[in-house]
Amino acid sequence: MIPAIVALSILATSIGFYISLKQSQNRLEQNNIVQSLFWPNPKEIVDFTTKDHNGDLFGLEQISEKWTFIFFGYTNCPDICPITMSVMTDAYQALIDEYKNIQIIFVTVDPDRDNIDKLKSYVSFFDPDIVGLYEKPTTENSLTKQIGVAHYNNKEDGKYIVDHSASIFIIDPKMRLVSKISPPHKSDEIIEKFKKIKRFIDEKS
Repeated sequence: MIPAIVALSILATSIGFYISLKQSQNRLEQNNIVQSLFWPNPKEIVDFTTKDHNGDLFGLEQISEKWTFIFFGYTNCPDICPITMSVMTDAYQALIDEYKNIQIIFVTVDPDRDNIDKLKSYVSFFDPDIVGLYEKPTTENSLTKQIGVAHYNNKEDGKYIVDHSASIFIIDPKMRLVSKISPPHKSDEIIEKFKKIKRFIDEKS
């Protein structure tokens, strides 16, 4: 009788320890997600108007009800931009079959050189679904200003480069800036982070 009671006691203790461990692991995972989120006060994107790579007007309506990945760069960028765009494309192509309401947007921070035709050629090279946006970063309510993307160029040289953020920003279907994914970027990590972020946001909605 006594050995049976001892065994049951050990079993109960083990189960309790296991449950406590799983709860701790879940809290740790949630904390890791929250650290990459602008939460609990995500920035709401306000009305803006710009043009896409086809010359069509693009604004809030085009990001409503969609998960939007945004990267700010320029077509003459020698390294960061093509690498990041390639990684984002790989992630997008892996996700699109499961999540129909996702899109990738590339916003130029060099509108003086990136005209509509050049922008269209650039984004289409990576994937025909990618949206290229042409906007003046200084325009009121531009995405560049709303998201707060820093960039700098020295135009004394006609072959100037633009220093800019290499982060990927995520806007949720409610048009809220909910997360920033910092480099270095890997497609499998972007996919994993997105799924965790989406699950977290869905649970909080």
